[in-house]
Amino acid sequence: MYIEENHIYFKIETIPNMVGRVKLMKLLKKDIIGIMHYVRDLEAASQWYCENLGFSIGDYDFNDFVELTLDGHYVMHLFKSEDTRPTEKAYFVLSTDDIEYTHHTLRQRNADLQPLRHYGDHAGFTLNDCDGNVLMICQYFR
Repeated sequence: MYIEENHIYFKIETIPNMVGRVKLMKLLKKDIIGIMHYVRDLEAASQWYCENLGFSIGDYDFNDFVELTLDGHYVMHLFKSEDTRPTEKAYFVLSTDDIEYTHHTLRQRNADLQPLRHYGDHAGFTLNDCDGNVLMICQYFR
């Protein structure tokens, strides 16, 4: 297998001792459209995500879902689930341009967060939302 001009090619044997190429369409794009995150209380969780992380509320029905946006762009949905249990590990990573400022600001807001860690090409930390779900925020240094 090899990639050429955004196409994936697999080598196949079509005739003994001859190798051909088959062009395959990619199944997925690298972009993630959004996140589906389950919480017990949509109003409380929406308020927490807006006040602490800077989200805005898009479409919503507090009996079912809340759409969260940043700078007018869809990022994630919160869905109501009364039987959900808090996640013990982060299932997604939110990105920031200034990890030191973000960590400091959330600490000032008394968010339940872990120490900032540096890993070579990125730095990040985890924190718990109002339902106890673990979230991760990172900055990648490119």
